[in-house]
Amino acid sequence: MMMKRVTSTVLFFGILIFWVNDDLCAQQRQLNCTQKLNQAEDMFDAGNLSGIPKLLNSDKGRCFNKGGFSKEEKIRAYRLMALVHLFNDNGPEAEEAVIDLLNADPEHPLSPDDPIELKYLFDKYRSEPIFRIGGKVGVNQTFVKSIGEFGSYSNEGEVSKEFKAGLGFQAELTFEYTIVDNLEVLAGFGFAVSKYDLSYNNVTSLGDVYPDAISFAVSLTETQNQAKVPLIARYGYPMGNTIPYATLGLSLDYLLNSTISGSRLGTSTRQLPSLSLLDDNMRKKVNWSYFAGLGVKFKNKTDFILVEARYNMGGSNTVRSRYRYNNEKLLFDMAHVDDDKILNNLSLSFGYIKSIYKPKKYSGKKLEKLSGKKKKNKLDE
Repeated sequence: MMMKRVTSTVLFFGILIFWVNDDLCAQQRQLNCTQKLNQAEDMFDAGNLSGIPKLLNSDKGRCFNKGGFSKEEKIRAYRLMALVHLFNDNGPEAEEAVIDLLNADPEHPLSPDDPIELKYLFDKYRSEPIFRIGGKVGVNQTFVKSIGEFGSYSNEGEVSKEFKAGLGFQAELTFEYTIVDNLEVLAGFGFAVSKYDLSYNNVTSLGDVYPDAISFAVSLTETQNQAKVPLIARYGYPMGNTIPYATLGLSLDYLLNSTISGSRLGTSTRQLPSLSLLDDNMRKKVNWSYFAGLGVKFKNKTDFILVEARYNMGGSNTVRSRYRYNNEKLLFDMAHVDDDKILNNLSLSFGYIKSIYKPKKYSGKKLEKLSGKKKKNKLDE
């Protein structure tokens, strides 16, 4: 028994010593890589360029692998390698170092003190994102615009239907591409839940059947689930790391589900459980809408956080007019007939935009175009 305890104790301390030693070795490796980078920068300042690539790539480039340089140190090292290869007239190696630098630090900023040779080399490469992926979620309110009134009552002048905005939510995924400076085009996929309430006193023409009845109080709630395919143009006005913007867009909308529920009070009470309006062909499945919005993006390194308000306007009547009388529960139990209507929507969303990079050397034709653009900008200034 005593031997087992001794063995367990020895094993425990052995593992502990190994762990501590491994941690110290890792710290020592990190320190060695940091020291190499500092030494390489001192050599560069002293004009001793020839030994820098060998120093930084010693031990088969271990410092550039996991556990070597930190991200900030890796950026410094790639930039230093690009400068060294430029000054040593090693064009291919300098280009390779620039690609590595842009992969480690997309949109790497150049300072006014950088050599002109480095600026010329950077101009040959695409440092902007090839596209961006955005996602946002938020809440909305739906407003009803009646474009044709219908009812089960005869005295229409005494009945006023009251539509009240309900609270819903939406989510949207977009793929974004910059056409020209500050102007982007977006396409994507969205999902929205919209809701509104309807209430009115339905003065009926059923006096012979219900002689004491003077009105029916109808209260209904409709909820719609939609899949949306938007196409959007967005123009921004950069103000440092803050970019206010405006959007315009169109959306193809597909109705996944539309349900209505509620009650009717009066001569007799009626309850309407959740009823699908698609089952009786009372709603259009395919519709379209157009919208405008204002928002602001806040730059977070190479990505963005955004807040956006949007007003969405339905493009056509959502009711299939020829089927408005199809459901007997709505018609007789609720004494309700659908108005022709358009659904508009006000939304507030919060989102995040991720930039996707793939550094690449420009073609000769592209370089000529960019060079001409830069000359024009200088003349304008």
